[in-house]
Amino acid sequence: MLTPLPQRRDSAAALKFLATLAQGLTAALDTRQLIEWTLKALREDAGFHSLTIALTNEGEPEVLIITGASGLAAPLRGLRIPSPLGLGWAALRANHPLYVADVQRDERRYHRCRDIRSSIYAPLIADHEAIGTLAAHAATVDAFGPEDLALVAVIARYVASLFAIARLQDRLRGLAETDPLTGLSNRRRFLAALDRELDRARRASAPVMIALLDLDGFKTLNDTHGHLAGDAALQQVGRRLLDRLRASDMLARFGGDEFAVLLPETGPDAPAVLRRLARLTISLPPHGSRLSVAVSWGAASSPADGMDAQDLLRAADARLYTMKKERRQPASPVRADSAVPPRAAHR
Repeated sequence: MLTPLPQRRDSAAALKFLATLAQGLTAALDTRQLIEWTLKALREDAGFHSLTIALTNEGEPEVLIITGASGLAAPLRGLRIPSPLGLGWAALRANHPLYVADVQRDERRYHRCRDIRSSIYAPLIADHEAIGTLAAHAATVDAFGPEDLALVAVIARYVASLFAIARLQDRLRGLAETDPLTGLSNRRRFLAALDRELDRARRASAPVMIALLDLDGFKTLNDTHGHLAGDAALQQVGRRLLDRLRASDMLARFGGDEFAVLLPETGPDAPAVLRRLARLTISLPPHGSRLSVAVSWGAASSPADGMDAQDLLRAADARLYTMKKERRQPASPVRADSAVPPRAAHR
């Protein structure tokens, strides 16, 4: 459905938008919420019904990702636009808003949304850093006037600073929820994700499985080869486990040598998945000696083992203990070669 010709706007719309946005941001400020509030306020208070917000991220500063989209631009959500392609990058390079009266005739156009005929692209720049772009779209040619361009420019200058703050808060929140040794999620993030997934699974009547895993003979490894070798083992095991899981699964370091896996929408085939994680080969510093490490695990699923996180964790922990007991693991990990020097040899 095509968006009607936008009404002309004045400075009062900008003030109303900023007031609404400020009220919404008093509750919380993170990037996702800021995107939602910006789209909502621009629609309800400034009259822009079709919008996109494209942001860069620290890992890919040369890629704009459309993380928010509304109206006829909604199909563009998730589109990745590499520099220097697209009209958004053109606005960022120019460092000022760009009005395109007929998008379909502009060779710089990157998307293929034929419903969009005219657009305004405003750069989001804070402290000389390119955050992304804010764009308004319409279904008719030359739908915007000078006042629309000015309004989008004012709003973009304001929200750019907010996005910079939200990005910093996201980064700090990520550090608080990340294990510093392995770079994996920590217990706090895992438990929050498990609660969310259980809520979703209850609504959709879908299964959820978790597993607790730990390394057999880890204390002996530490005692024999030193804590640096133990840290290296945990880092490598984390990477190996992550490589063997699906993209939809979540891996966390739960504490010590224990890891936790969240397996959404996973039923009885989970043990086969977990068996692939049962033995891993790592290399120990400083000589890179190879060591085969056994991994014990215990799994639990909802709804069979309970409907809340504590029920699943108790069941998984009991099964982990049973597996370790049945294995009667040796006092030290199994060597993959005979050249693993003991700790004393490193002195």
